[in-house]
Amino acid sequence: MLVLIGIAIIIAGFLLRFNPLLVIMASALATGLAAGLDVTAIIAAFGKAFNDTRYVSIVWIVLPVIGLLEAYG
Repeated sequence: MLVLIGIAIIIAGFLLRFNPLLVIMASALATGLAAGLDVTAIIAAFGKAFNDTRYVSIVWIVLPVIGLLEAYG
């Protein structure tokens, strides 16, 4: 049941209007620690998730460039 502490951190962080990226990272870290993972395993999971989804972020970077080219091109 302690593993669900991440949900409470997310709710409290968003209610207090903290930076969403930091709230999610703190929630994931607290959930991982409550589940019994060590810090290196949690950081490795962050790195693997970033590496697996980095091509998705390329679309969001290119999209404004396409919009500017359409507007001024």
